[in-house]
Amino acid sequence: MKIKGAIFDMDGTLLDSMAYWNTVGIDYLERQGIKFDNEKENYVLYVGIPRFTEYCNEKYGLNKTYEEVLRALHDIVAEKYNTVVKLKPGALEMLERFKQNGVKMCIATATEQNEAKGVLKRLGVLDYFSEVFTTTIVGADKSSPLIYEVALEHLGTKKDETYIFEDAWYAIKTAHDNDFKVIGIEDKNTVVPTSEIVPLCTYFLYEKDKYNTSFLD
Repeated sequence: MKIKGAIFDMDGTLLDSMAYWNTVGIDYLERQGIKFDNEKENYVLYVGIPRFTEYCNEKYGLNKTYEEVLRALHDIVAEKYNTVVKLKPGALEMLERFKQNGVKMCIATATEQNEAKGVLKRLGVLDYFSEVFTTTIVGADKSSPLIYEVALEHLGTKKDETYIFEDAWYAIKTAHDNDFKVIGIEDKNTVVPTSEIVPLCTYFLYEKDKYNTSFLD
């Protein structure tokens, strides 16, 4: 196979979970007994949790710390991880094919490690990965290539034989700008148009492809 190593994002890439992240801000406010004005309240994904915390405190007088809001948001998503989140169609078959062909695999995610391991275990795929790296653990988000560099070093595969699987534009751009091979994954909840993502990718998989990665054989 052309591929010897694979670094997988989790949400929106392997897991059909971004719809739950996309409403987590609204869900949080509702649990605080607050009727939100409109869906612009749910901009936690676009400006980050620190700014979301400031917004909620300023507009609604919640007087919450960043840590409190972070934990609450992750608790909301964790409920979904434990109950309704599923793998994307074709993901399991691809992972098994990679395993049978000796491809080394790990996870690189912005989700907290315990939550990531928990949902991957529930879905029966945790053992496909030698490690679950998180942006918290490495100390940098995906606007930095650090998590990919750490994952690559862990796998011990050559950079030109290792592919990063990602759905988010900014993460794909980071990988592309740092000379990684990137397989972009279409996700219906992605904010940036697909037309802006495809040029940054070595290959791009549409949802209809159901993880058909035969081009790597």
